[in-house]
Amino acid sequence: MNFDFSYVDTVFKNGKIITVDKKDTIEEAVGIKGNKIVFVGSNEDIDKITDEKTKVIDLNGKTLCPGFIDTHYHPILNGFFGNDEDAAIINTGYSNCKSIQDILALIRKAAEKRPVGQWISLMGYDQNRIEEKRHITIKELDEAAPDHPVQCMRTCGHVCIYNSKALETIGVFTPADAAKYAKDEIVVENGKLTGMVKDHTHFYLWSKVVYTDEQQIEAAMKSNQLLMENGITSVHDAGECDAPSYKIMQRLCREGKFKPRVYMMLHSIFGKPVSMEDNSHFLALGLESGIGDEHFRIGTCKFMIDGGTSGPSCATREPYSHDPNIPGILGWSREETADYIKMINDAGCQASAHAVGDLAIEFMVEGFEKAFETNPRLSARHRIEHCTIVDQDLIERMAKMNICPSCNPGFIAWNGRNYTKFYGEKRMAYFTALRSMIDAGVMVSIASDAPSGPVSSMALIDACVNRTDRVVNEPVDQRQAISLLEAIRLYTYNGAYSSYEEELKGSIEVGKLADLIVLSEDILSLPEDKLLDVRVDLTMIDGIVEYERYSE
Repeated sequence: MNFDFSYVDTVFKNGKIITVDKKDTIEEAVGIKGNKIVFVGSNEDIDKITDEKTKVIDLNGKTLCPGFIDTHYHPILNGFFGNDEDAAIINTGYSNCKSIQDILALIRKAAEKRPVGQWISLMGYDQNRIEEKRHITIKELDEAAPDHPVQCMRTCGHVCIYNSKALETIGVFTPADAAKYAKDEIVVENGKLTGMVKDHTHFYLWSKVVYTDEQQIEAAMKSNQLLMENGITSVHDAGECDAPSYKIMQRLCREGKFKPRVYMMLHSIFGKPVSMEDNSHFLALGLESGIGDEHFRIGTCKFMIDGGTSGPSCATREPYSHDPNIPGILGWSREETADYIKMINDAGCQASAHAVGDLAIEFMVEGFEKAFETNPRLSARHRIEHCTIVDQDLIERMAKMNICPSCNPGFIAWNGRNYTKFYGEKRMAYFTALRSMIDAGVMVSIASDAPSGPVSSMALIDACVNRTDRVVNEPVDQRQAISLLEAIRLYTYNGAYSSYEEELKGSIEVGKLADLIVLSEDILSLPEDKLLDVRVDLTMIDGIVEYERYSE
């Protein structure tokens, strides 16, 4: 690749440059011209192509690395969150609500301000952590907001408590009406509605909540700032509010307002029928995954098989260790999964599904194997989102087909103590199995799944390296811990690989896009137990500094 080396626009020097090239080379300096990297090497050599027009940034020994790539993030959904009653989605996470009474107080405030009949949406509580150690009840919601439909989602997003007004919007007035929907998804106990709605029926009911275009744009831009502060220069958008969100994200990227590069999965938070319709329409047009430009591309055809880890509600081969009577969520059958993967694979597209438990992941792996019997496509780089509870056999089968899972180590930082209780020692040996996946040659990437997990980039890296529940500071089965350089590779190059973009970004090499970040420390010399102290000092996209911590 030929460049005009008469001068470079920007130089970073005197640093620890983590290049993430094939040899994990550590260099001293990087040169940028336009939006591309044109030099990687020594301080002495960079001086030869620096002149009076060059902006020189002295790193003073700090680390510079490729911009992070979060391969499963919800920009609009995460941006909806706010701590007060005016938010599109009121945050009920433990940092904002320590008890059910705190949640109810926010609902009452929202009800006082909003017109009768307007939705009140909340998300984030964990019944395992709040003071009462239980779910909120339909009676409590009815009393707090008798004239407003209310949804109160737990942190995983798969389980939600609705009040009576909300249930009425889908024709559920009595316990008998629960039979209109999938078995056990509208929970009835002792002959009464509990308000608890799960998985696909919950997602369908969620579609009744109205989010305006203005709220979505504001949410996306709120996420934009959060991503810049964390050095995240690309995101794989894992699903929002269907068609309006696709258009909003595309426009914001095209107009240069939303800075991170977006790989937009075809998936709606409003459930199975809506996502299937989106994907079927895309496939019928003959289009293929990856179309777009460097700022916005159409990504995987995504669907959702099971629930989450922290409920727990994921689909496992064996019952949960703490309570074998709790049913996991399974929204797709084995046969449905295989048929859907085959359809996507034969259309030349990239398939992916939310699959958390080992039974759901088994469905995915079997489905890929069946699709490959007649049309093997290693280049498809099919994915599994979350891919949390596995075993060595599943990992090796994924490696043979070049399946690229996106895993969420940050969940360990939030919920590790509960996972050990829910799943037991045997399954924890392969819980978010990054070490085993890397060793088997699987191109695994890492992601936040915000708002369900921490968006903090250093929280993800810390979770990869230290495997510690940061709520109680207890280690969580550290057999799957990986090195710092491995974690950074998963967060950069492997992320680019899973969207077919490793020739454009994901490492610091000549010719690649100048998406770079500066960290506050020499991270390679830092004790590993201090990783959470590291901050992002600067974020650059396309050769332009989009964020500086000290200029705030």
